[in-house]
Amino acid sequence: MLGYVHHWIGARGTLPYETDGVVVKVNALGEQAELGATSAAPRWAIAYKFPAEQAVTRVEAIRVYVGRTGALTPVAVLEPVRVSGVTVTNATLHNEDDIVRKDVRIGDWVVVQRAGEVIPDVVRVLLERRTGGEHPFQMPARCPSCDTPVQRETGEAVLRCTNIACPAQVLGRLIHFCSRGAMDIDRLGPKLLRQLLDRRMIADPADLYALTAEQLTALERMGETSAQHVVGSIARSRHPSLARLLYALGIRTVGAHVAEVLAAHFGDIRRLAAAPPEAVADVLGIGPVIAASVTGFFANPANTVLIDKLLAAGVTPVVSPAAADGALAGKRVAFTGSLHSLTRADAESRVKASGGLVASSVSANTDYVVAGAEPGAKLAKAQRLGVTVLTEEEFLTLFGNTS
Repeated sequence: MLGYVHHWIGARGTLPYETDGVVVKVNALGEQAELGATSAAPRWAIAYKFPAEQAVTRVEAIRVYVGRTGALTPVAVLEPVRVSGVTVTNATLHNEDDIVRKDVRIGDWVVVQRAGEVIPDVVRVLLERRTGGEHPFQMPARCPSCDTPVQRETGEAVLRCTNIACPAQVLGRLIHFCSRGAMDIDRLGPKLLRQLLDRRMIADPADLYALTAEQLTALERMGETSAQHVVGSIARSRHPSLARLLYALGIRTVGAHVAEVLAAHFGDIRRLAAAPPEAVADVLGIGPVIAASVTGFFANPANTVLIDKLLAAGVTPVVSPAAADGALAGKRVAFTGSLHSLTRADAESRVKASGGLVASSVSANTDYVVAGAEPGAKLAKAQRLGVTVLTEEEFLTLFGNTS
């Protein structure tokens, strides 16, 4: 396998398309099921990435952008250069520490690559090409978007703007709210959102639900049909899952998986908003850092006002009433072997809908292991640890049925 990977490192240039690595997968479906998956990727497949293609170019300027969480990110503006089949004109410098560590200056010649063959990144400075005319760069003391003094929290590498009304943050939060993984509002991209903000037609995500097709047709490059499509897409987003809504709110440290865990446990956004930090931290899969971030978000009056506005606008999260008090609330369940009466995905969905968490491995913290036909090593480990083992039929009886 490694020989095959090394062959294509040298031969990748002979292919009629760009490629960034070789993916190796376990072929047997039974072994795939046994290996399982994390919340982000299967454990039965791995990608061997080729060494990133690099190129040399010059830093023309360094600009600072403000994200939806207030983080200030420095970006190197480059003389255009081809890297991995793409013309690169900008490359991230990550944060203040990264600039200092690499000693990147305006005017420097640098080596750049596309990290993971995707994100342009400055690898190092070519110190031997310095002429003395380069200019050191300092991160701004004030937000470039709203002029608020920036802060660097203890233990963090980034500077942040603390003004929740910062225009750059407002736009970033709106883009995130409308994104596919969040509320999935089609046809409402950054350019249109910027127009709506500039014309003061909206100030926060809740204002989107008051927009009419007539208002939208007054915007640039927006015809009647397009306006109707946008309004229709906004209307269809009024009934998201609670997990999607929590993710869409842009709470720091709350990604899609954590949002699902919180939604399954609390079942209601009001209940989550009223929960103290210790109650959130006690949720299986949630630690004190995430708990502090979640409770801090709901303690901010501006955020509670936004939630009230969303609910008043008809945004009604669809939740499973059994999620918080279901048969598997707070329980960790692992599967091994093949199930007959339902698919593995359906079984996992039942666990989540009933407030439980699906575990990809077995430990002393696992509550149940469901053993189907031809179970693997998880069964032996469960028996060794004294974890309760359920047959498929016993698993189904937890939900009051056997089908």
